[in-house]
Amino acid sequence: MVRHACTVALTIGCAAGIAEEPESEQLLFATPPGWHKAYADRIDNLSTTEYVPDGETVDDWQEMLTIQVLVDKPKADPDAILSAAVKHLYSECETYAAQPIELGGAGDYPTLGVMSMCGSSKEDSDGRFILLRGIAGDENFYLLQKAWRTEPFNPDDEEPPVDLDQRKFWLGFLAFLRVCDPGAGNCPKAPSE
Repeated sequence: MVRHACTVALTIGCAAGIAEEPESEQLLFATPPGWHKAYADRIDNLSTTEYVPDGETVDDWQEMLTIQVLVDKPKADPDAILSAAVKHLYSECETYAAQPIELGGAGDYPTLGVMSMCGSSKEDSDGRFILLRGIAGDENFYLLQKAWRTEPFNPDDEEPPVDLDQRKFWLGFLAFLRVCDPGAGNCPKAPSE
């Protein structure tokens, strides 16, 4: 999934460098308890960070959380970017289905969600169930992905292979993530000492 997600983002336009000043636009994110950073890389203006549960690795995982930032991709169209991601994921699967999902707003920033169901990956024949959320910031585009590696399944005829409670929890997690810009005054204030 890591390499596929990078390819998806690269096909939709990467070109410049990342600004990491504390006064620039940022994603409000905290590593979930029991998870750790397993991979981080930057290619041109694509920053990718992957997290897995403790005891799993980037090469041997059952669950993965991926945060990608397309830097200097201002006010991008979430529909166009997630459509490109779905098209790429479809090409990596023997059987595939996708549908839009409602994740709630992201403040002043356009957002879109997609549920991606790969019944059998061409890479390893395992299934993949992925929740994707795109947020179009004023400076960058943020692609958030929660993935499960599953047994092969038929995405057209079966219930998703991830139980409803897990889907609800992670949909809530993705919906909670926000983009803010200190210059716009929409970031939380640090507690005073």
